[in-house]
Amino acid sequence: MIRMLVLLALSFNVALALAVEPKEGTDYDIIKPVPPIGSGDEVEVIEFFMYTCPHCEHLDPAVQEWRKKLPDNVKFHHMPAMFGGVANLHAKTFFALEVMGEADRVHSAFFDAIHKQKKRLRTQKEIEAFLAGQGVDVDKFREAFDSFTVQTKANRAAALMRRYGIRAVPAMVVDGRYRIKNTPQVLEVTDALIEKTLADRKEK
Repeated sequence: MIRMLVLLALSFNVALALAVEPKEGTDYDIIKPVPPIGSGDEVEVIEFFMYTCPHCEHLDPAVQEWRKKLPDNVKFHHMPAMFGGVANLHAKTFFALEVMGEADRVHSAFFDAIHKQKKRLRTQKEIEAFLAGQGVDVDKFREAFDSFTVQTKANRAAALMRRYGIRAVPAMVVDGRYRIKNTPQVLEVTDALIEKTLADRKEK
């Protein structure tokens, strides 16, 4: 009986915590200069990440489950961070796989290779050996990796990082307006800001 009461109390506290409205400055920051409020019912959510980041790897399974439940009007995108060095190599790898239509299939396996299998994946040669093991056509990967399209995507990622003030990962950005702080409730805060975005548009 006591155990049941404890569980009920814990469940109530969790539900109460998730029901708290996110606070500016505590749970998220408004990106400045503040862009104008958009229109329509489509909201973009971007997750900035790095494959070598243990916090990103830890969050990834929850993100994968969360994105499956998003409504059609919420457009979610992974965006690899361009912090230089191996981060840029991994970013271009992601974009090359995206061009090939392989990014979603290989994404979690790339995390696992680094954090669970302890593979370095710090050179293109090491990455290509890993991708070959995942059934990726390495010749097509090389072609995509060196393409203008991938370089354009990498340049855009770097530009968005500057625009949104991304200095650490993982980082969620909602509607180009809200940068969510590193919090255990990051996905709940993201959901709340999606709803806030849609509500603000209706009031415009």
